[in-house]
Amino acid sequence: MGFICSKPKGNHTDKKMEIQKQEEIQQSLSTTKEAIDFVESTSLANVMRTKPIKSYLAEQIEKQQIQVDSCEILADKIEAKSQLIIRSYNHFTEKALKIKSLVLEYYKNEYINYINSNLDTNPNKEFIQKETIQLLVETTVILNCLMDKNFDDEIELWWGDNYFSDRIQILAVNIPVSSNNTDNITNPIIQYINALKNKILQVIPIQNNQPQSISNSVAITNIHLTQFYKDLKMEFAKKVEEEEDINQ
Repeated sequence: MGFICSKPKGNHTDKKMEIQKQEEIQQSLSTTKEAIDFVESTSLANVMRTKPIKSYLAEQIEKQQIQVDSCEILADKIEAKSQLIIRSYNHFTEKALKIKSLVLEYYKNEYINYINSNLDTNPNKEFIQKETIQLLVETTVILNCLMDKNFDDEIELWWGDNYFSDRIQILAVNIPVSSNNTDNITNPIIQYINALKNKILQVIPIQNNQPQSISNSVAITNIHLTQFYKDLKMEFAKKVEEEEDINQ
């Protein structure tokens, strides 16, 4: 009889735990969605343009509870921005595509391999995760700024100058400074990505049979730019055709 009584009791407890688990998942998903909506908001981009405080995004990431599970969602959102970047064509478009491809190349190659390897210590792993989350958030805001035709890079370039300098210093890695890249829009984030890659390479060295990261990033950039110009030609052709239809 004791076993018979304990069975319903156990089922009730299991069911209660399952309901609690589902509620926690739903709450997490809701929090994640709200956090992503906040990152994508134009108000955040506008705040960064007018009030470029170095610690602001880090504080907001913690406040909005943007967790590790947001990484994949943020990366997917960045990936999906290609068409938006093209439609918002301006003289920052090519740089926006370059930043987008370089960040995604780091995330999909170095970062994912690093996380799946389980070779690092937990404190260092958590640190790299936190830095990567912030990088994805920053990239989202940067792309939103560059898509705005009213963006003034001389006044509102919040990620330029020394924005990444202290974080690169904390990574404690050697970064080769390229004298060829003097672009104040792409260079700061490229340097920071290279620092993150070098930090990961301290744990996971590049194998001889793996292509170099620089080659990968250049190839990915070229693919995006080729598609960009193709889509741009189609867009112009479509507009010309529409204008001809109207004039007939």
